[in-house]
Amino acid sequence: HLVCGELAVDIAKHTVTVGSANVLLTYKEFSLLARLMESPGRAFTREQLLETVWGYDYEGGTRTVDVHVQTLRTKLGECGQYIETVRGVGYRFGE
Repeated sequence: HLVCGELAVDIAKHTVTVGSANVLLTYKEFSLLARLMESPGRAFTREQLLETVWGYDYEGGTRTVDVHVQTLRTKLGECGQYIETVRGVGYRFGE
C-alpha cells in the first residue's frame, strides 16, 4: 500500500484512489505510478522507466513515458503534481 496525501495505491488490489474517489488507470499507467511511488524522491530516466514498466524489448521511443505521465497527471487531478519533471533526466515522485 503506497500513500501520499490524498493519493493511495493498493498494489495487491491494483486500485488507485484520490480521497474517496476511485481512479481508473490502464495497466501501464498503474505500473508507472507504482514504480515512481515506490522510490519517492528518486529521479528516474525515461529509459529506466521504459525498461521497468514496458520491458527491455520495447521498441517505441521515450516519448511514450511523457505521454503516460501527462495522462496520469490529468487523471490524478490535484495529486498529479506529485509527479515531478526532472529537467534533462526524466521524472520523480515528490512528497
